[in-house]
Amino acid sequence: MALARVSRGAAGRPSRLGGHAVKKKSLRVYFVEYEDGRRTGTLMRTWDTFFDRPAPSAYGATTEDVLDELESQLEERRITEQDVVERYLWEEHFETSTVKVAIFPLSSVAKRPVIGKKEIPLLLTYAHCPLAGGGHRVMVPRFGAWFVVEELSLAPHLLRHMVTTSLLGEKPRWVYDLRRVGAEYVREWSPPAITRTRPAARAAEEAPPEQLARVADDLTALATRGKLPRVVGEPALRRDVEAYSLRPRPPSLLLVGESGVGKTTLVRALAQLHAARRRGKTKDAPRIFSTSRDRIIAGMIYLGMWQERCVAIVKELSEEGDVLHVDALSGLLTVQADGASIADFLEPALASGEIRVLTECTQAELERARRTRPGFVARFEIVRVEEPSPEATVELLSHYVRHKGGIAAHAAALKRLVRHLAMLERSVAFPGKGFRFVDWLAQQAAGAGDGKAKTYYPRDVSEAYSRYSGIPTSLLSDDISAGAGELADMLRARVVGQDAACDACGRLLARFKANLVDPERPCGTLLFVGPTGVGKTELAKQLARTTFGGEDRLVRVDMSEYQLPGSARRLLEVGPGVRSLATLVRQSPLSLVLLDEIEKAHSDVFDLLLGVLGEGRMTDASGRFVDFRTTIVIMTSNVGTSEARPVGFGEAGDQEAARASAVVRSVRAHFRPELFNRIDHVLPFRSLALSDVARIVELELDAARKRPGFARRQVRLVTTDRARAKLAELGYHPTRGARPLRRVLEEKVMTPVATRMAEDPTFRDRTVVVVEDGEDAGGRAWVVRV
Repeated sequence: MALARVSRGAAGRPSRLGGHAVKKKSLRVYFVEYEDGRRTGTLMRTWDTFFDRPAPSAYGATTEDVLDELESQLEERRITEQDVVERYLWEEHFETSTVKVAIFPLSSVAKRPVIGKKEIPLLLTYAHCPLAGGGHRVMVPRFGAWFVVEELSLAPHLLRHMVTTSLLGEKPRWVYDLRRVGAEYVREWSPPAITRTRPAARAAEEAPPEQLARVADDLTALATRGKLPRVVGEPALRRDVEAYSLRPRPPSLLLVGESGVGKTTLVRALAQLHAARRRGKTKDAPRIFSTSRDRIIAGMIYLGMWQERCVAIVKELSEEGDVLHVDALSGLLTVQADGASIADFLEPALASGEIRVLTECTQAELERARRTRPGFVARFEIVRVEEPSPEATVELLSHYVRHKGGIAAHAAALKRLVRHLAMLERSVAFPGKGFRFVDWLAQQAAGAGDGKAKTYYPRDVSEAYSRYSGIPTSLLSDDISAGAGELADMLRARVVGQDAACDACGRLLARFKANLVDPERPCGTLLFVGPTGVGKTELAKQLARTTFGGEDRLVRVDMSEYQLPGSARRLLEVGPGVRSLATLVRQSPLSLVLLDEIEKAHSDVFDLLLGVLGEGRMTDASGRFVDFRTTIVIMTSNVGTSEARPVGFGEAGDQEAARASAVVRSVRAHFRPELFNRIDHVLPFRSLALSDVARIVELELDAARKRPGFARRQVRLVTTDRARAKLAELGYHPTRGARPLRRVLEEKVMTPVATRMAEDPTFRDRTVVVVEDGEDAGGRAWVVRV
């Protein structure tokens, strides 16, 4: 890491990218330590220019932190040619001394700014060194000034005069900024990446090839400038990377592992190793260029353009000996509109050993690639990147938390985090999903703005993960009791008249909380069977609120739209703007999937659902797996309800049990055995009684009271018992249950109130009383009659 190399010509002016640093020269860093042990370091330079940018400066907890940041800044300036290295190189040895200076800051008299009479003493530290030709250089880095004196004894007098004059009448805060806060000293520093000799030809070679510069990132250059994320991994990973790089002719690699396991991290570790060798004695360490299929073909709109670019990339790689990293094997194999793929252009050069390629895939993608392009896959050496054990993951997360800063975590808290992630984020592997959660946690801590590092304990981690995932703490934490009965009561808060179905769902949630669900299937597969308007959809919504934190986690699919042959493919579609079942579940794997009116779907849909319900996964149109193992799948149907007795005002217990048995028999007869046997529970929904509909009226009115119009105008809605009974009677239908109720409430209650509020802007802070037609309103202010 260094600045762009320069040399001084005959006229003494710096020239870019040429020359050699004078032997034995090194950098000088001016350190200022603070009371809390932290420090700043600023590079001292031998000359300045007009409109000069500030010298590189860094702040850190240790000297090593400061030097690392300074090295990164220097490297960035060198690469971008924003500075020259010679003016930071010294042969002289500096010492520091102090001088007392008197300052007369700004004051005011009769609201006029004047030079104050109050004298403020300032202890100023300055650095000085003898010059080879005589005299002494005196520097005040914190003041941004330097001069040369014949005798060092003159320095204190000149500094008093200079600083006192410069700060005369200035605001007191300027004086405060220059106060002595701790030890100040100069340290000599010789980082090899900055001070080593580097010929101009070598610098010219670092420019990336033309086509690669357009479509790829030079990971080695980014690592040299400190722009790559720090690799957090096991020592074995680093050993494997180093062993690969030391091979005489390293082969092309195919990294196989699940998402999040660390495939890309391994490539970054290799880039950082190559960057370190290029800074050291090994000058021929190859660069690693990272790209993707989309970047390679971007902008190639005419016939033959993307093929020509591929040919140019292969030529540049073979000439330079560099390595190409492509983020996904599937991108190389994707067939373009003309029937060719990127792999077609890379394979001949791979076979002859002219180029090396690093790419990544999952095990499932590898199996598909072997079926479609076995010859291309054979050009790679396969390296399997395994997921670390839970114990190793805890150690990695502990190291990552310490590196991240701003937060701290107890070992037991990290163990609980690993448990939560293992249970609820099965589509992503460790340690990636753990690192992402720690990143989110650090952002939350930074947003708090109190500047204190919070220590997380197991309960804190459960609460934080609840906010992160949306799953209530009562289902996550072992510290909170929530039995099947209590969970069923939470469902009954919004679902009326379906106690048996709520109890079954409560038992499902209890298994979910205890982490006793089948890990290779959806968390639950339920079939709700009953006539329309009895609460099947409402129970699904309440289950989504209780389990995943809100209705937005409900993925609803109307299966009546998939009745025709071939329509099942629409469930698997992917692409920009597509909202298929596959894309919605991939975006939100913690969700409730509601397949409404499942009996109307085509038989092809049932074939597709066999894999979802049996193995918890689906293969989308692009060949990628979609994980359903953290979803709850609910299907609704009215199969068998037509043979049962029509919905009335309640049934006797034995009649209800007989009807439920008849419904289950009808369901078993209607669906294929392989589908029926994958359903955990068939839950018949009973018919609603009028008393049930009266309770639903209360729930709907409670929801209506929360509408913004009522809150903004502070209007209160009150109903009498007779009015609620009348609304229940009007909103009940023998064959449609309580479905007409919402329309009745809108017409009989909401519409009159809305009309009055729209007509009268002064209608505020009122009480609206809903009464039955003919009922005495008791002289109340404003009445709605139903």
